[in-house]
Amino acid sequence: MSAILTAPAYSDFDQWQAKDYLREYYAEVMADERFALEFLVDSMRALPRLPLALDVGSGPCVHHLFPLVPKVARVHLADFVAGNREEIRLWLERSAEAHDWSAFAAETLRLETGKRPTAAQVQARERKTRARIDQVLPADIRATDPLGPSGRARYPLVTAHYCAEAISREKAAFRSNIRNIASLVAPGGTLILSACGAADHYRVGTRSFPSSRATPEDVLAAVQDEGFGALDLRVRQTPAHTAQGYSSVIFARCTRRP
Repeated sequence: MSAILTAPAYSDFDQWQAKDYLREYYAEVMADERFALEFLVDSMRALPRLPLALDVGSGPCVHHLFPLVPKVARVHLADFVAGNREEIRLWLERSAEAHDWSAFAAETLRLETGKRPTAAQVQARERKTRARIDQVLPADIRATDPLGPSGRARYPLVTAHYCAEAISREKAAFRSNIRNIASLVAPGGTLILSACGAADHYRVGTRSFPSSRATPEDVLAAVQDEGFGALDLRVRQTPAHTAQGYSSVIFARCTRRP
């Protein structure tokens, strides 16, 4: 008799523990985040200097901002979960309880220069990143206006990492989340996305959270439907994360048509 496979029981996001997530996924720079930082560094080389950027669905993370610092004057961070925003506050205030992101700053600098950075250079990148962040906002990417009406078409650069697919198993929800995120991008602006590939869940400790089984084709169709072109789409294999629910990651950079 063959085994019957069932979907894992999903946890509610009121059970989300930011420190568990940070400990499991960001204690070191693993392959998926090395690929993400590489994509961001490459993407920023292609962009002009910008007055403002938004990282929406940031979770408790700040490291995706490190590659933005050379090109962006100010950054807003936004997330739905209050505990995630609290972790960002701890890092901004240099609290002893804050997560240590220095290895990710070092990897960013290595990717930018091809050289191993000094401790002083790493500290300088973290200091500059803190200086760039001037708002940490609540946001809900399930809403038509994730930041409220004032956020619509406001940002010349929007980044969204591992969030559009990470709320529901339904692909319709993924498409809706992309539509809502895309609404934040100014005409002619840039959208940068990261997603877990073809996963129906991801694990944090003993808890499982839903994922929309997004494929590269899903990402491509979603951004094209929202009026974006000039697409750079990349897929990287991450077999070390198979036990956590995904074995590939998808990256996309695209431009909103004026």
